[in-house]
Amino acid sequence: MVGPEAMTHHRAAKLSARPAVPNAVLAFETTVIPHTRHMEAKAAIRELHGRYRPREDSRRFKARALLIIGSAGSGKTTALEDYMADYPDSATEDADIRRIVYVEAPERTTRRALVGAILGAYGYRARDYWNTSEVIEKIAFYAEETGTEMIFIDEGHHMVNENNPDMSAEVTEFIKSLLNRVKVQIVIAGLPRLLDISVPGEKTMQLRRRLQPTIILKPYDWATRSGRTMFSGVLGVMEKMMGLPDASGLAKHEMAKRIYVATGGEIGIVSKYLSQALSVALAIGRRSIDLNLLGEVHAGWHPIYEPDVRDMLDFDAILEDEPTVPSGGPPHHDNPFLCSAERLREIWLRDTVPPSPRNMSRVTKLRGRGAQPLRPFVREGL
Repeated sequence: MVGPEAMTHHRAAKLSARPAVPNAVLAFETTVIPHTRHMEAKAAIRELHGRYRPREDSRRFKARALLIIGSAGSGKTTALEDYMADYPDSATEDADIRRIVYVEAPERTTRRALVGAILGAYGYRARDYWNTSEVIEKIAFYAEETGTEMIFIDEGHHMVNENNPDMSAEVTEFIKSLLNRVKVQIVIAGLPRLLDISVPGEKTMQLRRRLQPTIILKPYDWATRSGRTMFSGVLGVMEKMMGLPDASGLAKHEMAKRIYVATGGEIGIVSKYLSQALSVALAIGRRSIDLNLLGEVHAGWHPIYEPDVRDMLDFDAILEDEPTVPSGGPPHHDNPFLCSAERLREIWLRDTVPPSPRNMSRVTKLRGRGAQPLRPFVREGL
């Protein structure tokens, strides 16, 4: 068979041969678990959303901003996306309605870069000759035309430039102007350094007055009974969602504590581990997930390169083909799923040591603001 029909048949055959991720994995990754931290974030967004009033209302609340803070995998973006799902874009005879507009702050955000991101979300480009007032007028016009009530700014920590505070101040001043003139509510989500825009100071004072109480998405605290219960409860829900034939016991103490050490208790990272474990289990016909399988998943994301080292190569030796001897699986010493209980404690303590002041990580940032950093396990028998 030749000609166009043959080519079409060939393309169809290629498309049908494309590998597909099992639907069970897709369902697991796209289902949002309404756990306590997630619902707290959504409730704060809903409270802020309730302040919005259309322009035709004679009495309107002042627009405010809400900061949602958390480390990678804490569920910031999930909270934004889940809330947006309740307010999808729609179309009328007169215009497209976008009640919530999502924007991702560019890396090393400047005022102009943020302007470009916001206008880009509306499908327009900023002109180089526009001044701040003209830019805000354009955004206000598009927001009015599309019925925008809220703007979500993700990756908001990019707006904080520790090496150039003036640039950060310029961005925060622009956000304050958006609140004043566009009259939409704004949610900003980002890593802990985003808290810098709420630190008392002359350059942040105007914006701080317009902030709602900040939401910090911290991991559930394993050092408390309630924290362990909440974390284990989430694991139990995730196990049911996976739908494997046999019980995996993810919520049991031994399994749960090792998952907690491997992921730092961050629900988004837990989901990533279990999604990969589910994918592997389905591929090889496993009926449940155990520590060995999770250990393989962990080793795959934390590879160790150990080349063979010989002091001297004997060129006179006869080179023989020898069968490769399996290594017996991933190294156990630093694998939180496969190591001993004592080593597990050492890994936890090692990974939660406060960094030096130069490394402004999550632990350092939270300590500087009176919050509690991650604490080691205290339960007996760990």
